[in-house]
Amino acid sequence: MILKRYVLKTFLSFYLVSATGFVGVFLIGDFFERVDEFISRGAPMTDMILYYFYKIPFVTFYMAPQAVLLATVMTISSLAKTNEIIAMKACGVSITRITLPVIATSLVIALLVLASSEFITPKTSQQMNHIFYVKVRGGQTSIIHIEKEKIWYKSKTGSIWNIGQFDSDKLTLSNVSIFLTSENQFITQRIDADQAIWIDNQWQFMEGSIRSFGPKGLETTEFFEKRSFIVPEIPADFVIHKKRQEEMSVRNMYEEIKEDQSMGRDVVGKWVDFNYRLSYPFIAVVLSIIGIPLSLRSSRHGGLLFSVAINLASGVSFSFLYAMCLSLGRGGTFDPVLATWGPIVLFICMGFYLLLTIDSEKALPFLK
Repeated sequence: MILKRYVLKTFLSFYLVSATGFVGVFLIGDFFERVDEFISRGAPMTDMILYYFYKIPFVTFYMAPQAVLLATVMTISSLAKTNEIIAMKACGVSITRITLPVIATSLVIALLVLASSEFITPKTSQQMNHIFYVKVRGGQTSIIHIEKEKIWYKSKTGSIWNIGQFDSDKLTLSNVSIFLTSENQFITQRIDADQAIWIDNQWQFMEGSIRSFGPKGLETTEFFEKRSFIVPEIPADFVIHKKRQEEMSVRNMYEEIKEDQSMGRDVVGKWVDFNYRLSYPFIAVVLSIIGIPLSLRSSRHGGLLFSVAINLASGVSFSFLYAMCLSLGRGGTFDPVLATWGPIVLFICMGFYLLLTIDSEKALPFLK
């Protein structure tokens, strides 16, 4: 128990130093990139300070895995340099028991980062973006997305719009079909028009038809050249205001995906982003499990810098594979779950294999 507390204390001290250093370097780099804009636009010093204060949780989310990797390398290398690992093994303590506090703490850090990204980061990111995009730039925090073609829109009243083209400047719709539904989602009417123009706070439909449906199917069809219909939808409903990615919690992302699915939109990329948000903190566990055996092996042949170089190479390899899988997932080649969690499971298995074979000369030591 004393040895576990000692290893845990050593790892935590290195992690706090590493995390502080990574976050500090990132904020300093971002400061030199944005300070000119703050000064040129006459932003108060308090806004600049608050901006970087609110940015800390956002940066911590991305820096946590790298900080865990560096802390793991520093912990294992320092214990190996002072022969403390050899002394522990001489007392009958296995490598897995020695390094268990490091792995367990990495998992706890991953869970804390995930919880922070769900409950803290979205709120602080909203404040951060409000300062920069509203107070400094005089704009707005939300991202405006306007679909121009092949729009499917489901209103709160249950009606479904299919729009061929939307001109947001002239407020006109082309090749419009509106499906009016009853409470049990049964289509009662269908309105088709070649064009719809927003005039005097209402839609003017041109060259179209109205079809009414009953329990037995089509009942009546009426054609018109120009006609107005009382519908609650306005042009602003077809302009989508989206939160920025960092301002959304996992629950917000899931709700947005379900809403887009109900409107028939492609959500493959959003499912990848959703699983990415869930899986990214656990990269800390991956790098920890990989870093332990690599640090132990490299410490036998070189010093701390050699261990850092070896682990950095493994981290780059994982990042390359992870980024490639994300691209394949967004392209539809890989399932979103496989694209985001596959590399993590693969490298965890590799890490445990290296950890279990650290003292063996055989490739499969459990086979006699």
